[in-house]
Amino acid sequence: MHYQQSVFLLLLPLMKKILVIYYTQTGQLKSAIDATLKPFENDSNYSIKYLKVEPKVAYPYPWSYTEFFDAFPETVQGVPTELAPFDLDPSEHFDLVFIAYQPWFLSICIPINSFLQTPEVAVLLKNKNVITLIACRNMWLGGQEKMKAHLLRLQANLVGNITFVDKSANLVSLVTVLAFVLKGVKEKFMGIFPKYGVSDKDLSEAHLFGEVIKKHLNAGSYEGQQAELNTLGATNIRGNLLLMEGRGRALFPLYARYITKKGGKGSEERKTRVRIFGIVLPTGILILSPIITILSRLAPILFRKKFQKEIEYYSQNSLR
Repeated sequence: MHYQQSVFLLLLPLMKKILVIYYTQTGQLKSAIDATLKPFENDSNYSIKYLKVEPKVAYPYPWSYTEFFDAFPETVQGVPTELAPFDLDPSEHFDLVFIAYQPWFLSICIPINSFLQTPEVAVLLKNKNVITLIACRNMWLGGQEKMKAHLLRLQANLVGNITFVDKSANLVSLVTVLAFVLKGVKEKFMGIFPKYGVSDKDLSEAHLFGEVIKKHLNAGSYEGQQAELNTLGATNIRGNLLLMEGRGRALFPLYARYITKKGGKGSEERKTRVRIFGIVLPTGILILSPIITILSRLAPILFRKKFQKEIEYYSQNSLR
């Protein structure tokens, strides 16, 4: 018995410890996490701990129209919300940390952004290797730039990024995402629109990402990992969305300030401005999408080097 215990203790240091930090309202992100980590399932060489971040006051699902757009200013401005207590020893060692999140309004969703501002995270993530995992409609570049800034501040090492997106046309996914978040309808909305979200095919192939990560984790080196992940489709960058997101990231802070001048989250004084924004945003996307789609086809021809440089930048993990 003592011999068996001694052998077990000798093997313990060889076990790779993984931490998965995530927030999900609907479960879609957790499905992407589970699909990616499938190669680690039932493997005694790995220990996986899951930490689900929860706001003290839960965000509604489905959202009401006003509640959804009222979350916009604080999301863009990075204002934290109070979180429910979480069970975590920040001094615990982990060989690899996953941070899984959804972008809200081209920024990090409020619960994960709030978590990244807690004192515990400064200890937890210092010098840790981190992989980000994103599930969203289609625009994630701005959120990931803010994530890079957080990780740089926290002295963490971003060694990988995997994105799961809805690959429908932009205007189609605009309709289906609003039906999903405001009505809770994921399957064919109005009997016309396709199912919202990450496709079953993408989830069925996500284990390939996990196999790449497992190989690099075992080797103790992440050099070349992102390039391998990208070959498998880890970073979904579409030209029209790159241009459209650039416009949004320039304008959103202005709209956020415009709303917060009338009051804080949930205040009656700002509801009119919130409702106006709730009309302006979808209308703006509707009008600009065809124009930007045309420009995105011309840009690689007219500004080939600059356009390619942008795609290459967003396909890697450093912050310019």
